[in-house]
Amino acid sequence: MTRSHPKRARRLVTSTALVALFGTGTSLGLSGCGTVDDGQCVSNSEFFREEVWIPTLGVKCVGCHTSSGAAKHTKFLLQPDQVPGYLDANLKTLQDLSRYEVDGQKLLLIKPTQRGVTHGGGEQLTVDSAEYKALAELLDRFENPPDCTDSINVGIAVAGIEQLDEVGTLRKATLALAGRLPTTEEVEQVRGFGIDAIDPVLDEIMKEDAFFERLTEIFNDTLLTDRYINNTDAVGLLNAEVFPSYWFNGEPDDAKRNQLAYYTNVGLAREALNLITYVVKNDKPYTEILTADYQVFTPYSAKSYGVDVKFQDPTDPWEIAPGKLKGVPHAGILTTSMFLNRFPTTATNRNRARARVVYKFFLDTDILKLGARPLDPTAIKTVNPTLNNPNCTVCHELVDPVAATFQNYQVRNDYSPLETTELVTWFPDMRLPGFGDKQLPEGQEKQSEQWLAQQVVADDRFAQSAVRIVWKGLTGQDLLTEPFDASQPDYVAALAAYQVQDRVAKSIAAKLRSNNYNLKLVFKEIIKTDYFRAKNVKGELDDERKQELAGLGTAQYMTPEQLDRKIEAVTGYPWRPARDQPDLLINGNEYRIFYGGIDSNSITQRITDPNGIMANISARLANEMSCIATARDFSQDPSDRLLFPYVEPSFVPEDENQFSVPAVTDAIRANIQHLYDHVLGESYDLDDPEITAAYNLFVTIWKDGKNGVVAGTYPGELPGPCRSNQDYWTGADLPEERRVSNDPDYTVRAWMGVLTYMLSDYKFLHE
Repeated sequence: MTRSHPKRARRLVTSTALVALFGTGTSLGLSGCGTVDDGQCVSNSEFFREEVWIPTLGVKCVGCHTSSGAAKHTKFLLQPDQVPGYLDANLKTLQDLSRYEVDGQKLLLIKPTQRGVTHGGGEQLTVDSAEYKALAELLDRFENPPDCTDSINVGIAVAGIEQLDEVGTLRKATLALAGRLPTTEEVEQVRGFGIDAIDPVLDEIMKEDAFFERLTEIFNDTLLTDRYINNTDAVGLLNAEVFPSYWFNGEPDDAKRNQLAYYTNVGLAREALNLITYVVKNDKPYTEILTADYQVFTPYSAKSYGVDVKFQDPTDPWEIAPGKLKGVPHAGILTTSMFLNRFPTTATNRNRARARVVYKFFLDTDILKLGARPLDPTAIKTVNPTLNNPNCTVCHELVDPVAATFQNYQVRNDYSPLETTELVTWFPDMRLPGFGDKQLPEGQEKQSEQWLAQQVVADDRFAQSAVRIVWKGLTGQDLLTEPFDASQPDYVAALAAYQVQDRVAKSIAAKLRSNNYNLKLVFKEIIKTDYFRAKNVKGELDDERKQELAGLGTAQYMTPEQLDRKIEAVTGYPWRPARDQPDLLINGNEYRIFYGGIDSNSITQRITDPNGIMANISARLANEMSCIATARDFSQDPSDRLLFPYVEPSFVPEDENQFSVPAVTDAIRANIQHLYDHVLGESYDLDDPEITAAYNLFVTIWKDGKNGVVAGTYPGELPGPCRSNQDYWTGADLPEERRVSNDPDYTVRAWMGVLTYMLSDYKFLHE
């Protein structure tokens, strides 16, 4: 990929945009020594990127000096800029090569200038050029490093950004992780104690079943194995000649057989996701999602595989426990049947699709972005182009060795190790099994997937991929990508935003590696960043400043699953047609897909920008949930109410002479204040304009409704679905004194209007 990087843009990035983001730039380690034009300290990595990579290596050298280029047999091999971590890798390569000298002169300086040493690529630099001088300065920096670091605090301070405090962050985190509101005890545990006080509370939240349900959703968005969760789709993927997959068919009772089939299918479909849950729940290293020499089963999925696994309660369909398939060398997710079926191979693909997803999911590398495929078929003239043509090898030199390590899993997706003679003939036109510059050791062919897993988790990109997955799950946003075209008007600001976010993400990945790969740490660290906590900006922003702050804040349109849990957490009741029917937002036959959800099959990308259908659905849920929840909340004792603890249906704001009743109006305002806090997480004084606006809405609805009831225009009774005569969860009749079915003063419906107003608010639908 060719990039245009004018000098002026490079200077601006280091000396203007980053300072604009961070004031003096000290949190980025940009003060002290080593300069780019203005005396500001620049670390070696910054200097390398701006002064050496962009104008020289990334333009003149990377075309040949790659593992598939003309200089592939030399020690000077560079990573293209589409590979995550390319700057760090290339900087290390230059530092390693900087020690080579010829007649006392640095080889890196004399070879591109052809001063006494032949360079296959000809003269690329002249000694009086700015590029040569920058390269020379970089080599000098290796020997005399500046006192600048690349460290960055996770909680970066961005001028002009309003952050959520500890309590606000806790509320947002609790909803994001467990789909509930924080308890009073949890709030008091963090209030006023600083953001780090949230850690022990999050530790406890991440022990709840709801967290692991959320964890499953986050990772299914990547693995997409819930494609098989319906009917007996997963059961049907098992080889019935090898496994007793349909074991439940022997049950004579239809209802019980269907129930067993459901439990079995879910356990099978989620075997990869259950492995992730098992690893995280037991605080095992996240690396075990690939290196585990076991598989995770439920009591019923174990029966389909015919394995003997010890369970605490063999009748609990959701219990998970480790076990092993006889004769199978397990490699975590890589050897699970559902992963292999979700990303199948063919006789011609030869596991290349599996290799691609290994790079994408576990090595933070999108192979398809490494090089553009030639559109002109005449450009492919070499024999076996995937092995010999540079247009193809840029990808295939990475993909094919990894594909070959899946040699034991072919079209049937069963473990079928090749015999020695087959190993010679099955890959004659492909690279040998391996990873990077390593080849699969001889004698490990039948455990090649296990060997691959060990190589992948040892790569720094494995930790970065974990951060990327959790980041998207918590914020709803992908990590920013590096901008390449400096001719774009927003290049400087976009580059600054990327560099800052990239450092934050890499610092979290480094912490993950140094803390025994405990994935819960990634959740905590992301939650404490400005990217999760950013609430608002102070003052007006111009276009450049908006671009600089790209990626901050996570005001995302909630997924249907998240919103479904929030509705029940806030109102106390689910949004469903009837007590014994599925919730509307998570029912695939109702609103799940329409509201931006996925089915992990044909629909694999969530909609994050609301459309007209989603807006109509949110309007309907606000109206229906206010109807469902208001009278039911009033039927509870005030101490048990979530929504209306300070008022009663008999509280009317004016007497018969239309004079205000101060005690009642104060109670109504106090309850509105409570609703803002409970429903939207916003705190207002009683005389705040927001409280007054909601109060005026209540009074307007009440007056109109009261007059309508008196005139006989409106009924004095509540509509049927809005009444509370039975306990919602049991269906048992409520005592007469607790029933709420009549509304002669129109106050219940007025409160419905206020609740509708809040449930349709942006801050309820977004999180």
